[in-house]
Amino acid sequence: MKNLIPRVIQWAEESNLVNPADIQPESLMMIYKFGKLTEVILQGRNSCSEIGDCLINLIIICRMGNISLAECIDYPLNDKDERLKDPQYMIGLILSSLGKVCKNVGLGKDFKKEVCYLFIYLTIIATLHNSSLLECLDVSFKKLQNKKIIRFNGILLEETHEDYPAALAMMKGNKKMKKIPKKT
Repeated sequence: MKNLIPRVIQWAEESNLVNPADIQPESLMMIYKFGKLTEVILQGRNSCSEIGDCLINLIIICRMGNISLAECIDYPLNDKDERLKDPQYMIGLILSSLGKVCKNVGLGKDFKKEVCYLFIYLTIIATLHNSSLLECLDVSFKKLQNKKIIRFNGILLEETHEDYPAALAMMKGNKKMKKIPKKT
């Protein structure tokens, strides 16, 4: 995880996905990703890819909110609670935390505690499916890392989108403008 998370962050930053101004749309994306995970769990299918997708989204949100996922690893949880072995119970916990994260993001409040819980819940779900977070993150990132995706004006654009070339050119132009020294 220590090597893979920085690669995910670098990819996300290069794709302009890590902009604190876009944290609300990214929160909506988080709900979507966790919804897909819920669907797969309820269908009894392998959820490794969806767990990885959720983790990538959490990494991006943590970067936007200046939260370290490393801090979440030691977050306290009563792991002796037998209900944590029930995937449907885990879905309920995830939904509760998602709601709290989105509420706090919308209000501009701290959301670290709930993000840490989501990280822990993903760990538990991965374990229930005989996987690790590292395996799940690796599966998802391998699929994603070569995709050309950018966020432009808060909208995700894939390379196949008609506005992608113009948006990419504008983004590159803005980066060059920032590097040009001011004349005095």
